[in-house]
Amino acid sequence: MGLRPGARAYRGLVSAMSEPVTAGDAAAGRRSALRRLFSYIARNKRYYGVWFATTLVYTLGFVALPRLVGWTYAAHEQGLGADEIVRRAKWIALVAVLTAGVRFFSRTLVFNAAREIEYEIRDDLFAQLEKLPRSFYFEWRTGDIMSRCVNDVNAIRLLLGVGLLNVISTPILYFGALGVMFSMNPVLTLWVVAPYPLFMLVARTFGRGIHHWSLLVQEGLGDLSNSLQESIAGIAVVKAYAMEGVTARRFEKTNQELYRRQLGIARAVASMPAIVGLLPAMAMFVVLLVGGQMIVDEQMKPSEFITFTMYIYQLTFPTFLMGWVVALVQRGAASMQRIDELLSIEPSIADGPDTAAVAALRGEIEFRNLRFTYPGSGGDPVLADLDLHVPAGTTLGVVGPVGSGKSTLVSLIPRLFELDDGQLLIDGVDVNRIPLRVLRSNIAMVPQEAFLFSMTLADNVAFGLPRTENDAVVRASERAQLAKDVAELPHGYETVVGERGVMLSGGQRQRTALARALALDPRILILDDTLSAVDAETEAAIRRELDVVFRGRTVVVVSSRVSAVRNADRIVVLDAGRIVEAGRHAELVAEGGLYARLAREQAAERGA
Repeated sequence: MGLRPGARAYRGLVSAMSEPVTAGDAAAGRRSALRRLFSYIARNKRYYGVWFATTLVYTLGFVALPRLVGWTYAAHEQGLGADEIVRRAKWIALVAVLTAGVRFFSRTLVFNAAREIEYEIRDDLFAQLEKLPRSFYFEWRTGDIMSRCVNDVNAIRLLLGVGLLNVISTPILYFGALGVMFSMNPVLTLWVVAPYPLFMLVARTFGRGIHHWSLLVQEGLGDLSNSLQESIAGIAVVKAYAMEGVTARRFEKTNQELYRRQLGIARAVASMPAIVGLLPAMAMFVVLLVGGQMIVDEQMKPSEFITFTMYIYQLTFPTFLMGWVVALVQRGAASMQRIDELLSIEPSIADGPDTAAVAALRGEIEFRNLRFTYPGSGGDPVLADLDLHVPAGTTLGVVGPVGSGKSTLVSLIPRLFELDDGQLLIDGVDVNRIPLRVLRSNIAMVPQEAFLFSMTLADNVAFGLPRTENDAVVRASERAQLAKDVAELPHGYETVVGERGVMLSGGQRQRTALARALALDPRILILDDTLSAVDAETEAAIRRELDVVFRGRTVVVVSSRVSAVRNADRIVVLDAGRIVEAGRHAELVAEGGLYARLAREQAAERGA
């Protein structure tokens, strides 16, 4: 049987990530990113529509002000007196104030739209990360993902705010100003615009370099974020092995590479405004030289000359700013390309069109000729030729040596990894066709490494519930033998346990994770070596409570201890990804195989 379409798409992407990127791939990536960017703009078209309208109104004021100044000076030329000059000057003040107000409103609109899109992209990214399977996180580094969610999203906000504002408004201002200038004096206007085509060449040349360096810088930020995240997360190991110096040098190397890339983009970004800034100066030089001669030759009035110089003055800042804006746009485009790469990944585990109408589960589990290999590993199968049936309401024990595939086997039940059709059935239905929400809401899994969130103990226990219910929290904590430790905490159940539960001991973290699973009252309960960090006395008390909890539900207990599974209705022994023994405790001990050997070794350890 082949992979489902989503799994094929994901594995294809993983394979593509290790191959060189061709020019065609890069162009396709830019087009895809551009389409996604326009889709976000389309969602906020009301903002951008009003903003565009106000930009046109602002352009009218922008174009009118130099004409009003020339008109006011013309009153002096015509000898109309001070009263007329003052009256015309009042018009200048009124138009200037109105233009400033419209400009403020226009900029506020576009900046608000950029913030709205920033918010939407972050939401979409988080939703996408929640949809992607665990295999995705084997290939992508946490620091790189965080960099895309923070640094790249910020660059896109600048692109859609300051960048889009100037990319759209500056050409409108130019066409408006040049149109008026051409109507006044076509010859001088042609002299003025002669240097400006050079801007297109400069923008194209420097833009490519800026885009290239921007991608490298954003990738470098991802490397740096990943290095920092790993160092902080593993600080206890770093200190325990006195590796501070080595870790610092490794971080310094990554930081040095990012520094080199940032210098590259800094040179490109600094060069462009410097060159582009010469264009208004050249235009002013032409106006002074050619326009001055026209005044001498009486081909131009001084009021028209003043109007021309004011237009050049007004266009100086937008022109200079465009050098920086082009750099901003290129950096934003590079970031959008990285964001699009993440958002374009099709979740390989999702409800498909063939999803069955299943509302609840009884808990019957069946593996049929199961064969599983981790996506992208390319190695031998972790599980092979595995057939297993677990009737609803029974307890299955899974034991075996380290690396035999025990944790992988139970991770497939809630579809944490991609699996071919027909290899795992629950209640007789292919697990790939059971709605994910129904499947996972009926399963509670306690993994080997208990992960706790940086919130209160009560909220951690009630994590899978719609809301924190005190009665359910207390009841589950008592069954997990956690309640007796609550009194020792500073604020009881309201104690914030810190990042990854750092406030708690290893045994307390495991019991908190167990209480979290028990609070859900699931149809299928999976315990993956849950009590490895618990002392013998507490383990015995928990097992007595679990004997009550297990009644009426399907339970899969994975453990390296034979004592943890001896009361199971059925026990399977895994070795190298295959079931080598199956039966009840007494039967397996009598067979004298791997299970019996593990039982003897563990009994000897306890006796010692």
